[in-house]
Amino acid sequence: MPDEIRRLSDDLARDPSSLVFMPLADALRRAGQLDVALRVALRGLDRHPYLPDAHDVLARIHADRGDLERASDEWEMALRLDPSHAQANLGLGFVEFRRGDLESAERRLSTVPPAEQTPGVAAALAHVRSALGARPTNGAPVVVPNGSGPTEPTVVPPAAARVPTPPRSTQPVPEFPSPDPSRTKQLFDSVLDGSDQHALLVDGDGLVLAGAYTDGDGKDVAEVVAAELAGVSSEAERAMRHLGLGAWTSLLVEADDAIVAMTPGPNGSLLVVTASRKTPVGLVRLLLDRVLARARDWLVRVS
Repeated sequence: MPDEIRRLSDDLARDPSSLVFMPLADALRRAGQLDVALRVALRGLDRHPYLPDAHDVLARIHADRGDLERASDEWEMALRLDPSHAQANLGLGFVEFRRGDLESAERRLSTVPPAEQTPGVAAALAHVRSALGARPTNGAPVVVPNGSGPTEPTVVPPAAARVPTPPRSTQPVPEFPSPDPSRTKQLFDSVLDGSDQHALLVDGDGLVLAGAYTDGDGKDVAEVVAAELAGVSSEAERAMRHLGLGAWTSLLVEADDAIVAMTPGPNGSLLVVTASRKTPVGLVRLLLDRVLARARDWLVRVS
């Protein structure tokens, strides 16, 4: 493993834009160097934000770090880029299994067509169905996800695999926050990567729907920022219409101390992401995509 990591690191140093960052990040993950693996994966995604396999690698790193929320976000991003991505479906099935939602895990894994099922997907599906009470049909061993991620299972006899559904009380399913402002402030916390990043979801009247924003002194200024942003989306739409450029999809501003990215949200809302000036622009765009996806899911669930 050290030789493989050294070789891949040398290859990436020679060509920083190379796709070798993916096998390098995964090798570091398997070696237990999770912090380094995370940095390599994020830097690679900054250059190649639309590679589903790269999001899959990042998701595995988050899963090994115990952050199932971010892992789920990355696997969902991989599926948006490639709806047939088998490993992403396996990963999300793994997350749902860990949360105790075996029915959802079974539905997720069943979406992979039989012709495209990898051995890992087929084995995970067999185990989930066994855990739901179905008997294995061929007496073959069943694969049980272990703590290191969805692609590194442990093989156990079918009889031992017939375990009951994990109790909901011991493995609660994380839920999106309710419209209670005291909870919606944390809606985007699992999507953002650092304390120098903020995200707000603002309605058309300049009121905060979700997210938080603090200034350099730690003071909550979300309501002030949201009020100043009232009407930005409609003004952008008007400008694009006059210029004949079609609908606006995003706006990115590089200021002296921060980078600000905006995009229209559901139902006339506006999403705003800010990050420190040293943050790569590509990463800010990626964060904006993640925040938009989280906002859409949350608005559907609380509506």
